[in-house]
Amino acid sequence: MSEGISARGLRLLEMASIKKLTELGSTDYLRWQNIKRHKARLGADEVEILGKAFPNYRWWLLTGEANPELKQFSPGDDESVG
Repeated sequence: MSEGISARGLRLLEMASIKKLTELGSTDYLRWQNIKRHKARLGADEVEILGKAFPNYRWWLLTGEANPELKQFSPGDDESVG
């Protein structure tokens, strides 16, 4: 079974700077910390902010699929680096 959108979002959150995420949207630092610590659920607003922080992973974040033709990758894809 593939991971869901929340799991993918948490995966990106592990790669992100909480300070940067706070600057990209209306979610405050404490909420990001709580999501990262599994004390709060990832919401639609946070998914949108993660999409802004990781534009090459947006399609993967929403669908779980990479689409290299559109320069949409998943974390770990060699082509997404750089």
